[in-house]
Amino acid sequence: GGLGEILTNESVDKKQLIDDVRKALYAAKICSYAQGMNLIRAKSAEKGWDLVLGELARIWKGGCIIRAIFLDRIKQAYDRNPNLANLLVDPEFAKEIIDRQSAWRRVVCLAVNSGISIPGMSASLAYFDTYRRES
Repeated sequence: GGLGEILTNESVDKKQLIDDVRKALYAAKICSYAQGMNLIRAKSAEKGWDLVLGELARIWKGGCIIRAIFLDRIKQAYDRNPNLANLLVDPEFAKEIIDRQSAWRRVVCLAVNSGISIPGMSASLAYFDTYRRES
């Protein structure tokens, strides 16, 4: 294209990259759900709906397009703490994010340095960093 080539001299260990991408995707998924649940919590508070987020996760699992097994873990997090401020501070989810954080950052950095757009993964990382700094 007319915008020039992006050149990177980074050598890549494909096995490590595959593992990093797997970890980064999972961390980004946790963040995406955390952000979504926070949006729902905020709108519920604003409108006085009194939504129970753990119950919402259970309902979605039972009859919604989302139906992910991951929703069981979200329900368990809200069962452990119904007033959970964010999934990112649930002990289990926090550990998973922390364990995958380095891989997530390596993937985003490699993509940026290679001129590859990964808006979902990089936006989730930005959300995580913003939340981490504010907490």
